[in-house]
Amino acid sequence: MLNKRKELAVAETSYIIRKGLVYTLSQLPIVSKVVEIKELEDINYQLNIIQPDALVINPMLLGNSLKGDIRQQLSLNSKTIVIALVYNLIDEQFYRHYDAVIRINDSESKIEETLTNSLNKEQIKSSEEELSDREKEILVSVVKGMSNKEIAEHHNISIHTVITHRRNMARKLKIHSISGLTIYAIINKLVDISDIKYQD
Repeated sequence: MLNKRKELAVAETSYIIRKGLVYTLSQLPIVSKVVEIKELEDINYQLNIIQPDALVINPMLLGNSLKGDIRQQLSLNSKTIVIALVYNLIDEQFYRHYDAVIRINDSESKIEETLTNSLNKEQIKSSEEELSDREKEILVSVVKGMSNKEIAEHHNISIHTVITHRRNMARKLKIHSISGLTIYAIINKLVDISDIKYQD
């Protein structure tokens, strides 16, 4: 569940489409404010002031840009969700790099679901620090049921280093049980469920 209501920006030059989307988005319970961006001349300036949680933008406005290019062109921070507003027939490959897609014929409930899912994903991603490759290796060993001594021998490191890695993983992921780490490893495809040894 989201902790606070989100601020959105809508960049669209069509008056009817922009007004309809702004109205629809402003009715959603997760949205606190929707700012309209009508002109593209000062879009960077406006986005810098607003710093929205999500930007809904027609991909065609910036000349067939991919998400990465849009982030660069608009100087968006990495936490801002970029959602493609699609109402033309364009190749799906063109907008697959966006965080989400809203189509012109989506229902209000579909728009809410898309927005909620993309904002929740970003919140989960930003609340977790990324594990290092070594920490991922240690995590796999932990969920396979290996003891600290076995992990140390298997990875040719000291037991103290294993304990440090485990402590860092728990801090980064905010997961303090082996069962929680196991679920995390399965969800993130670090380990196959058949590799897991039952532990009491």
